[in-house]
Amino acid sequence: MSRIVSGAGRGLGLLLLVASLVVAGDLFGTRAALFGSATASPRPAAASRDGTFRPVDTSKPPTTTVLRSQPWWQTVRAFAGRGPMLLPGVRLSPSAIQVRVRWSCRRGRLRIRSAARSAPLVDGSCGGAKTKTTLVAARNLGRLRVAAVGPWTARVDQQVDVPLVEPPLRAMRTKGARVIASGSFYRIDQFTQGRVTVYRLSGHRYALRLSGFYVTPNSDLQLRLSGVRAPGSTREYLSAPSTFAAPLDVTAGTMNVVLPKGTHVDRARSLVVWCAGTRSAYAAATLKAAR
Repeated sequence: MSRIVSGAGRGLGLLLLVASLVVAGDLFGTRAALFGSATASPRPAAASRDGTFRPVDTSKPPTTTVLRSQPWWQTVRAFAGRGPMLLPGVRLSPSAIQVRVRWSCRRGRLRIRSAARSAPLVDGSCGGAKTKTTLVAARNLGRLRVAAVGPWTARVDQQVDVPLVEPPLRAMRTKGARVIASGSFYRIDQFTQGRVTVYRLSGHRYALRLSGFYVTPNSDLQLRLSGVRAPGSTREYLSAPSTFAAPLDVTAGTMNVVLPKGTHVDRARSLVVWCAGTRSAYAAATLKAAR
């Protein structure tokens, strides 16, 4: 009897081992079917900041990725008018999380209604620039009906968390523009990957191009130019002055960053991803001069 029980126990143990290997290895999609997938489903990246989700090269299908960015705001449509109007239809991306309307009017009250929503997108008294943000209830807002008594403006934005994959700026390819430095990102306090290329544009402006970039998302990130060549910690980064380069609202993709007028990169030895909220140097790239 004990041999039968022992044999049954070994058989059950072997069965459980095989079952665990099947689930752990996701053989035939077993793990995803039982517990769901921990990996986000692939989505096409955004091709611009103005609501264009077409691929950069229209001769090829859009590249999809499981990477996610810190949610960022992308302009969909901008309108301006005087008095009541019926506006063209507005369609949001499948990746949209929230919709935001930034609006202004001079007198009276502004109301903007969508056929897809019972509540108005905008309903407020005029005077100064204002913003209203709501969760996405419908991907197709349809045509928008405006009720107003004077001049008004409205810009519809959508919040998305997909990477941004932009083509190079035209100014990066014009006569007089040249690459002056580049470097690869490495981890300090958070995970990162990708490269940065520094361009000197005509007109004494500078621009950065981040390629294949990713950094651990957060809502309070900045790009800063540092005099430290290769900071290995937040303390090392803080040991020398740094210059604000740009806010980093998109944390994944290939994108362009035009630096503010008057920004000089000649003395910069590294580019640092800085989190102002936690006072943490997330990542850095040592800038090597182009030959």
